Amino acid sequence: MRILVDMHCFDCDTTEGINTYLKGLYSELIKIENITFVFVAEKIEKLKLIFGTPNNIIYVPLSNKGRIYRLTLEFPLIIRKYKVDYAHFQYTSPFIKNCKNIITLHDILFKDYPSLFPLSYRTIRDFMFRLSAKRSDILLTVSEYSKERIAFHYNIPRGSIYVTPNAVSKEFAECDIDEAREFVKQKGVDKFILYVSRIEPRKNHITLLKSYVELELWRKGYKLVFIGRKTIDDAALDNYLDNLDEEIRENVLVINQTNFANLIKWYSAAGLFVYPSLAEGFGIPPLESVVAGASTICSNKTAMSDFRIFENDFFDPNDKEQLKSLDRKSTRLNSSHRSLS
Repeated sequence: MRILVDMHCFDCDTTEGINTYLKGLYSELIKIENITFVFVAEKIEKLKLIFGTPNNIIYVPLSNKGRIYRLTLEFPLIIRKYKVDYAHFQYTSPFIKNCKNIITLHDILFKDYPSLFPLSYRTIRDFMFRLSAKRSDILLTVSEYSKERIAFHYNIPRGSIYVTPNAVSKEFAECDIDEAREFVKQKGVDKFILYVSRIEPRKNHITLLKSYVELELWRKGYKLVFIGRKTIDDAALDNYLDNLDEEIRENVLVINQTNFANLIKWYSAAGLFVYPSLAEGFGIPPLESVVAGASTICSNKTAMSDFRIFENDFFDPNDKEQLKSLDRKSTRLNSSHRSLS
């Protein structure tokens, strides 16, 4: 059997949920020696560093001609050339179906939270996601929450949707804390609050930023660090940042990209990790933060409400006052050497 896997997400320098999902899933599956895996991406050498070069992996380079070319022509040609039995795609499959398809539909949050997504984004993705899900031979998602919403909106039987949840790499638990602190000091940072996420309205950076400003945490020596690339314009966040006093603005760092090893160091050195997202299909960063050893508080909305490990460290991301007071309410945070207190 041959399984093709679209690995083009690894062509980006950032590490996001899809990368984590594919790395975790296929690091284990490639141990099945009687299955040949066809891994496809532009940056083949990067994939080899992640998955190695066992005999049952064929690495196939993608062109850089863009998404439309990839979906209309390139993948169908690769599938035919390598006689692929199953092809695994994230969210969207090629327009031409010439083998059995595995689709992981991580979420369809734009269906329940349309105000958080542009109309063009909702329209295109709804059409492509629905079509890909309906045509799939195996449909996967990452949480019970997403399973319920996909079944509801796309009228797909729950029993035909399988949950393959995200997990956290053991590397997050293996970082040397002194090395991590030295790394962030070289970036001009000592004490800081961290949020790792793509930048778009549903991620709710604005509430965390306003809480940081109103609590005057920069006066206590804390910086606020956002790590993640912008995927949807967030005018409210941009305007708020642009109008901050220079004394405050210089304490807010927005880092577009960082590699996996350095991301772990940021987590490990953080004084507090805050995850104020309004909606997630899974939401892996707060779990990565916990494994890395950082004190963590997390939104209690959508799929994140399943994360029982946070106990009293949940908060309503729509309630800024609750977020501002949570570090004082939480016994676990107050007892931590990394607390803001």
